[in-house]
Amino acid sequence: MSKDDLPGSDSEQVVERGETYAHAEHGEVEVTGIWKGIEQVDKTHHTDEKDVFVVRYSAEIDGKQVNELTDTLDEFLRSIE
Repeated sequence: MSKDDLPGSDSEQVVERGETYAHAEHGEVEVTGIWKGIEQVDKTHHTDEKDVFVVRYSAEIDGKQVNELTDTLDEFLRSIE
């Protein structure tokens, strides 16, 4: 497994940077980045877990490309299952 492929803690599914996924809320999205343990995002998502994986993705919303959407990996996996 490469450093860009990260398994979800609740799933066997792998999320890979540069790949597209069918997101429940935003339709087709492309993963543009994956981070581990970003403090600001951890606080925003109200989690006490260490080593939280954060997924950044882009989507077309109301006809405009939005490049700065983020979820924790677990939230992202729930949205694409």
